[in-house]
Amino acid sequence: MGAVKIVSFRVYKYAIPLNRPIEVHGLKLTNREGLIIQLKSDRDVDGFGEVAPLDGWSEESLNEAQAQVRELKASLTGCEVLPGAEKLEGKMNSWFEEMNLRPSVQFGIEMAILNLVASTENTPLFQSIAHAPSDHRDYTRVHALLDGTADEVARQAKKFKEDGFLDMKLKVRGSVDESADKVRAVNEVLHGEVLLHLDANQAWELEDAVRFGREIECSTVAYIEEPLKHVFQTPEFYQETLIPVALDESLMKLSFEEFKSMDGVDVLILKPTVLGGLERAWQYMQQARALGLAAVISSSFESGLGILTLANLASCTVRDQAAGLDTLKWFTQDLLEENVLIRHGKINIRQRPPRSEDINFELLKEIL
Repeated sequence: MGAVKIVSFRVYKYAIPLNRPIEVHGLKLTNREGLIIQLKSDRDVDGFGEVAPLDGWSEESLNEAQAQVRELKASLTGCEVLPGAEKLEGKMNSWFEEMNLRPSVQFGIEMAILNLVASTENTPLFQSIAHAPSDHRDYTRVHALLDGTADEVARQAKKFKEDGFLDMKLKVRGSVDESADKVRAVNEVLHGEVLLHLDANQAWELEDAVRFGREIECSTVAYIEEPLKHVFQTPEFYQETLIPVALDESLMKLSFEEFKSMDGVDVLILKPTVLGGLERAWQYMQQARALGLAAVISSSFESGLGILTLANLASCTVRDQAAGLDTLKWFTQDLLEENVLIRHGKINIRQRPPRSEDINFELLKEIL
C-alpha cells in the first residue's frame, strides 16, 4: 500500500438517549454523547473514529476532548498517514506525543486512522493490525452483561444461556449479602455450564470482599474485577478466597511494574477509550501475554462504530477471552444503519470497516 493522504477531516457530535440509566461510579447517565471523526483520503476512502469520554470514569470532559479534536483537524488535514502506524508498534504514540492527547481523543484518532488504512486495503480491521492468518477466527466472543435484582439477573442469565452465551458478567456492589444472593441465583440457572465474571467496581474493604468470596459458590466464577477499594490488598484477598482478580480502574493509576507481580492478578480489563488508545491497549496485550495474564477488551459504552473496532482488537488476544462489548442494548438507537448483532455470544468481524453509506447521519450534527 502506498502513502495515504488525509484530504478531509470532518467532526460530528451525537447525543443518544439510553433505554435506562447506566451508573458509573455513583453517577447516573441517561444519554450517551460523543464525537465522530470522519477522515477521507485522496483515494476517496473513509475512516471513522469515535471520541466518547465516559462521565464518571474518563479524566476529560467532552468539551475538552472537542478542543483537542479541533487541533487535530488543523494538524492532520493534508498530511499523510505515518507508514506502519496501523501495526500499533509505537508510531501512533510518537506521531501524537507532542499534542499530549486525552485518552478518548487518542482512541478516536487512532480508530479513524486504522479504519482508513483497513478500508484502503479493503480488509477487515484485525488483518491490518495483526497480519492475521487466513484461519484467524472470524468472530469475537462476548460476555452477556447482567444487572439488576437477584430475580432479574437470574431471568437474564436463563435467556442468555439459551441464546448461546458461554460467558456472563454480573455487577456486584453495595451489600455483600445481596451481591452473594445474586451470584447464587445466577449459579442456580447456569449449573456450571457458563463461566461467570464478577465486577465489584472497587466496592469493598478487604474484610467485606473476603466475606463475599467465602459466601458465593465459586465453581463458575472465572474472576472478579476490582473487588477492593485498596488494590494493594489484592494478594490478601486472593490468599483468603482463591478467586482470581481482574484489574480495570486500577490500570489508570498503576504502572505495569506495580501490578505485574501482584499475587492474585490474573486478568487485565482494557478499555481503550479511558486507557489512552488502541496502541496503548495493544501494548498491554503484549505485556500481559509475556506474563501469562489474560487481556479482556471492554467497552466504555461506545456506539456501534466503536464496538466494531473493539471487537476487531479483541480478536487479536492470545487467549480466546470473551470481550466486554454487550453494551449497545442500553442505546435507543445506534449510529450504524445496521445494528451490530451478537449471535450465540459472538460478533462477526469478517467485514470491511464502516463506510459513509453505513452511517445514520440523521443522528449526527456536523460541528467542525
